Amino acid sequence: MSHPDHLRKGTNTSVVHSLIAGSLSGLVARIMTAPLDTIKIRLQITPSSGLTQTTKDIILKEGIKSLWKGNVPGSMMYVIYGGTQFGSYSMYNEWLAPLDLSGQLHSLVVGMMSGLTSSFISYPFDTLRTRFVANRGSEFFPLKQACVDIWEHEGFKGFYGGCTTSLVSLTVATGIMFSTYESIKIYSEGKHGDATPILSASASTISAITSKTLTFPIDTVRRRIQLQDSIHMNKFFQMGNNLELYKRYQAVNNILMIPVLMIRYEGIHSLYKGLFVALCKSIPTTVLSLWTYERIMSV
Repeated sequence: MSHPDHLRKGTNTSVVHSLIAGSLSGLVARIMTAPLDTIKIRLQITPSSGLTQTTKDIILKEGIKSLWKGNVPGSMMYVIYGGTQFGSYSMYNEWLAPLDLSGQLHSLVVGMMSGLTSSFISYPFDTLRTRFVANRGSEFFPLKQACVDIWEHEGFKGFYGGCTTSLVSLTVATGIMFSTYESIKIYSEGKHGDATPILSASASTISAITSKTLTFPIDTVRRRIQLQDSIHMNKFFQMGNNLELYKRYQAVNNILMIPVLMIRYEGIHSLYKGLFVALCKSIPTTVLSLWTYERIMSV
C-alpha cells in the first residue's frame, strides 16, 4: 500500500504536524549518523589529514565517545532544523500553490525558501557543533561555557560566523534535494500513472547525493569560517602548519577569497575533503529524515 506524498505541490498539510514530524525526523537522523558527522567535519577543517588517520586519531587519542562530540548542540540543531524545514515547507507549499508553477519548479522554490528559513534559525547550534568537533582534547567543552566564550569574545555575530555562506549552501542544497526528490517521484509515476517502484524508492537517495555533491565546497568553506575567530584555536590545531594557514585565512576580509587561498595552499581537493564521508552520512540522513517524516505524517 502506497503512502501519500505530503510534500507534493498543493498538498494541504498542517504546519503544526509538519513541525512535529520534521523535528522527530531530524532527531532520528542525527542519532543514527552522529559519528560520521564528526569525522566529516574534522576532515573539512583540518588541512593535512586523511580519512583513516583522522578516524584513528579521534578514537585512539580522544576516546570512542569523541565520535559524539557536539552531540547536544548537534541534536538541538537537527531537531530545530528538521522541524523548521518541514514546517516552513508545508507553509510555503500552501502559499505558493496559487502561482501555478510546474511541480518541479514549485518544489525547487519552496525547498530553497524552507532551507533559508531553517538554516538561519538553527545556525548558532551549527557553529557550536563545529567548534565542539574541532576540539582535539579528551575533555568536552561545556555547552554553557562555550556559549559564554563566544558571547564575551566575539559577540552575537560569533554565533553566525559564515552564516551567509551557510544560507547559500543550505538554501541551494535544500532546493536541489526537494526538487530532485519530487521530480523523480513525478517521473516515476509516468504520464498514465504507471509507477516505477525501484526509481521511486531511490528518490531520497538520489536527491541526497545530488544536493550534497553540488554544494559541498561551499559547506567546507563555511566550516573554516566558523572557527576563525575562536579563542580556542590552540585546541583545534596542534600542528604549526595548520594553525599558520588559519592565520592567513583570518587576515582575509572577503570570504570569496578563502576558497581561492585553500586551492593555492592546499590544492583543489581541499574543497572536497570529507565528501565521501559526507555522502555516506547524507544518504542515510536524507533517507531517514524523509522516511520518518512521511511515516509520522501518515500517522
